[in-house]
Amino acid sequence: MNNIVARVFNFDFIYFDLLFCLIWILVLLRKKYYREFFFGLFGFMVVFFTDDVIWLHLKGTRVIDAPLQSDLFLLYFSFTYGVIEFSYAVIMIRSKNVKKAFFWTVFLYLGWIISAFMSQYIPFDDRTISIYRDMTNARLTQILMVGIGYLIILLVKWFYEPMKDFSYLRIGYLFLIGILVHFGMEFTLHISGIRPIEGSLSIILFDSLLEFNSGIPVLFLLNFIIDHRKNNKLTEVPVVSSN
Repeated sequence: MNNIVARVFNFDFIYFDLLFCLIWILVLLRKKYYREFFFGLFGFMVVFFTDDVIWLHLKGTRVIDAPLQSDLFLLYFSFTYGVIEFSYAVIMIRSKNVKKAFFWTVFLYLGWIISAFMSQYIPFDDRTISIYRDMTNARLTQILMVGIGYLIILLVKWFYEPMKDFSYLRIGYLFLIGILVHFGMEFTLHISGIRPIEGSLSIILFDSLLEFNSGIPVLFLLNFIIDHRKNNKLTEVPVVSSN
C-alpha cells in the first residue's frame, strides 16, 4: 500500500482550478444555495487548518516544492478543495431529488476534469509544482474517525426521537456521498497524470473510502441541527395576549 499521496502539476492548473471554483460559487449563489455556500467556507477553514497548521507546520508530513510561499499555496489549495467539496456534500445531503443530485455530480466531475486537461492543452505557465503528504501514520486515524463518526449517527438514530425515522439506507447514502466526493477528485488526478501512477490503486481505494467520509457525519449532524432548529421555530405557536 502506498502511503505517499503526491501531485505534480503545472502552475497554470491553479488558474483553471480557481476559475472553476468561481463558477461553482456563482452557480451556488445564483440558485440561492446560501447554506451550502457557507458550509463551503467552513470547509475551507477546516481544510486550511488541517493542511497548513497540522500537516505542514506541526507534523511536517506535508511537503511542498512550488514557486510560491507554502502558506500562500495552501491558502489557495484549501480554498478550492474546501469550498467545492464541502458545499457539494451538503447539497447531496439535503437533496431529495435524483435529478438535482445527478446535475451537481456531473457538474463537479466535468469541472474538475476540464480544469485538469485545460492546464495541459492550454499551457501558459509551465512552472512545476510538486506536493505530497506522508499518510503512513494517518490511515488508522482516518479509519477510526470514519468508524466513530458513523457510530455517532447510529447512536443518535437509536436514542434521539427526531432521528428515529432516519433509515439505514439513508446512512448508506451518506457513505456514498463521501465516496463520490473524493473519488471524483482522485479519478481526475489519475486520468490527467497529476497523481503519479505508482500505488495509484491503493490511493484511489483508501482516499475515496476514507478521506471525506471522516467529515460526512459531522456535516450531516450540523445540517440536521440547523434544520431541526429551523423547523422548531416554524412550528412555534405565538402566544396572543388577552390584554
